[in-house]
Amino acid sequence: MSVNLTVAAGIVGNILSVVGVVITNKYITEVDGFNYMVFLSFLHFVFTALGTRVLLGMNTFTYKPAAMSGVLPVAVGSLMSVAFMNLNLAKNSVGFYQLSKLACIPVTLLIQYFVYHTSVNRYVQLTLVPITFGVGYATVYDLDLNFVGTVFAICGVVATSLAQIFTNTYQKSLDCNAMQLLYHTAPVIGAGMLIMCPFFDDVSALVKHEYTFDCVFRIVLSCCFALGVNISNYLVLGKTSPLTYQVLGHLKTVLILVLGFTVFNKPLDVRNVIGVIIAMIGVISYTEVRRRQSPGPSKSSSKPQSEDKA
Repeated sequence: MSVNLTVAAGIVGNILSVVGVVITNKYITEVDGFNYMVFLSFLHFVFTALGTRVLLGMNTFTYKPAAMSGVLPVAVGSLMSVAFMNLNLAKNSVGFYQLSKLACIPVTLLIQYFVYHTSVNRYVQLTLVPITFGVGYATVYDLDLNFVGTVFAICGVVATSLAQIFTNTYQKSLDCNAMQLLYHTAPVIGAGMLIMCPFFDDVSALVKHEYTFDCVFRIVLSCCFALGVNISNYLVLGKTSPLTYQVLGHLKTVLILVLGFTVFNKPLDVRNVIGVIIAMIGVISYTEVRRRQSPGPSKSSSKPQSEDKA
């Protein structure tokens, strides 16, 4: 397979995996009544841990040892991020979930400013205005807004922002690429999910749940999508430009929002749509400002949104 075909396959796979895992997870929750998102996340990372070991055996990437002192912060950050974001998706509409992911941009910059004393210039600050306003405006008019879902969303945004900072920091110190780091973190995250499961999922109801063929099929499909997200992220980010990756990110956001309204027949409020559009304008502006300020073709830290993980 030529390089161009490999990249094209990675792009298509990335879009299908990211959109597929969100819609499938929401479908499992709403239609199958499988409201055990932390346990589902555990299955995702067991599947991913096994998948990375199979890929290593196929020489898709090379093994690199990594100290647990560097792996653990990344794993804990990713663990909290994925758990709370999946709980966010379970308790809120797809639109609200996707908007909360956009909110990771200003929150990440705030954490970097107050904790790491890293500042951004005025142009970047200006792009945060439409993002923040758009997310806030759309949230106010979200018809499915609820207290528990909002708490999970806030926890998810903070955890995701911290996870992105940890991953960026420790990946450099460990000198590992994304797949090598995922090889080490996936089993740790899976174990953490299993420990968290009794605190967030009804274990007795989980055991008694009616596992029809369709339900099991969709759970396995969700696991496949989750593995696809991580693998295709690595492939696309490693073989394309940062700008291409950003455009893909915006396309996935739009597709998820559209499918969220159509697949689940959610009522559409024009004011909610206006808020989404304003936020997306801010995200695209942020992307362009960051691209112009980028000193080189680095591909490892160019994403303005939280890393897509499942």
